[in-house]
Amino acid sequence: MRIAGDTIRRNYLSRYETNYTDKYNSEKKIYSGRQFDRASENPINAARALRLRKSMAEVETNQGNLKTADSIYTNAESALMTVSGVIQTVYEKLVEGAHGTRNQDDLNIIAMSIDNYAEEMVQSLNIDIADRKVFGGLNNDTVAFKIEGDGDYKQVTYNGVPVNSSGNPDDFPYSGESYLDIGIGMATDTNIDRIDGQTALPITFNGVKCTGCGVQKQAVSIDLNSIEDGKEYTINVSAGGRSCEITFQGGSDDETTVANINNAIKDNFMTGPEMNENGQFKYIDNPEWYTYKNTPMNTDGTIDFGSVEKDTYYSLEVVMNGVTRHVDFKGGDTVNQSMDSLKTSLDRAFGEGKYDLYASGRIEGANKKFAEVSSYGDYGEVGANADGGVDVASLTTGSTDPDKTYAINLNGKQVIIKPGDTVADTVTQTNKSISTSGLFGDYNIPVVLPTGTVNYPVEGASVSISNASGAENQVDVYQNRGYANNLIQLVLDSAKYLRAGDQDMVARYADLIYAAQSNISMAIADLGTNSKFIEFNTDRLEEVMINLKSKQNDIESTDLPSEITRWKVLESVYNASLQMGSSVLSQTIFNYIN
Repeated sequence: MRIAGDTIRRNYLSRYETNYTDKYNSEKKIYSGRQFDRASENPINAARALRLRKSMAEVETNQGNLKTADSIYTNAESALMTVSGVIQTVYEKLVEGAHGTRNQDDLNIIAMSIDNYAEEMVQSLNIDIADRKVFGGLNNDTVAFKIEGDGDYKQVTYNGVPVNSSGNPDDFPYSGESYLDIGIGMATDTNIDRIDGQTALPITFNGVKCTGCGVQKQAVSIDLNSIEDGKEYTINVSAGGRSCEITFQGGSDDETTVANINNAIKDNFMTGPEMNENGQFKYIDNPEWYTYKNTPMNTDGTIDFGSVEKDTYYSLEVVMNGVTRHVDFKGGDTVNQSMDSLKTSLDRAFGEGKYDLYASGRIEGANKKFAEVSSYGDYGEVGANADGGVDVASLTTGSTDPDKTYAINLNGKQVIIKPGDTVADTVTQTNKSISTSGLFGDYNIPVVLPTGTVNYPVEGASVSISNASGAENQVDVYQNRGYANNLIQLVLDSAKYLRAGDQDMVARYADLIYAAQSNISMAIADLGTNSKFIEFNTDRLEEVMINLKSKQNDIESTDLPSEITRWKVLESVYNASLQMGSSVLSQTIFNYIN
């Protein structure tokens, strides 16, 4: 069989190009050190490589976070060590001042130095590292600790609130902690809508947890005789980690004046809801009384959206996906608007995409399972009055079972209503139940007693009252701050007794400061524990990165010895194909030029 010359040449050129391509690709792998440059060359390994690179990027981010955290912890520990050293110096100065041989000039000099030490402590605790106020909690805009006032009336504030105002560090503004993701599965605690502290590393801290807060044996009273009928007064009231400026008017008698003061305090301090005798609910800081009705239900357990009224608030209990939540929503102009309002509450309670809501009023959870919906859960149903509020009159013990309890779902919380002997008793008991249940937070309110003494029934907390800056009319306030639990405030107060020459109290404050230093020691120990945790995770991530790089090398990197051997074979084949070309390809005139 005769084979045409063109066919031979065509086949030769095709194989020649293949040999050249194979040799070139082998050279490229050797020089680049990579198995492939494009995903299309090896789709399976390319997908694996992308996953590995994503994991490596996450590890690098976490390693960077750990470096930042290590810097923060190192500087935070240094700051607390500085404060601890200052406290030791203050203690020695107070012991020196308590010595009976010191004259008043000596005591004044010691007091001046102690005031300076208090300022130094504040500066140390207001450190700013990596653009974070380390001891400011969630406050990253202003310095956390300040010394306000002058002379013997200096007070320490934390995020704008006197440190003596509460014995609970969590009561103060911005009292939380901010966190860094270090690769241990950072997650959100759905109960508080905050980062779960067990899944991340805190990098800012509540300063009053380190320095202490609240007081022992404090008292404050208002001189009611200093308040004149018809005049307007403005005072600052601090309690429970909150600070408010209130304005009230003097009354014609002490009883009216006290009522005016208490109403003004209540309007500013009360943060939860309350019920009036019409059965309507309201948040104090909102001028509108909200009316909550039980949600109209169909006989098949679905919501009757057709009976939902515009601008009326409805409450219901939903059991879905094994979880029970109390939600509420506002009626709209149309069924769709009412549904949108309910969806917002359901998203907040169960999470987006965890359910289906239909215009028929049916709510379905996972696997299309019908959700159980009711207006009042396991409690008696609350009737509505003509105003759309709770029918309080029908809940008195004279018209209902005194052992029966009732409930309404208010702003996502289930409020229990216990019938009383009268409407007023029912309202009082309900409001007490709301304020003490913890559902809406703790909103204990300072109360001025008929004698002018201010009562604040929270252990370890105090009330601070002063005239507002620039107030035209002044109120006489008598205040015994007691013994502060805050280290800086103790230091400032000790200087006051030095200037007064009361050496017995100076000795007492020396003991108090020595005892209170344990807070700083515990904070330093906590930082040390977390520093070890940082070190452990740094080592862990280094090992993870080594393993990831090893896997990446297996998938992406060229096996140089094998590839070089392969290249030598391909080079020999390529050279052989060049030699064969002289026999296969036709000679041209250029071969005869010589």
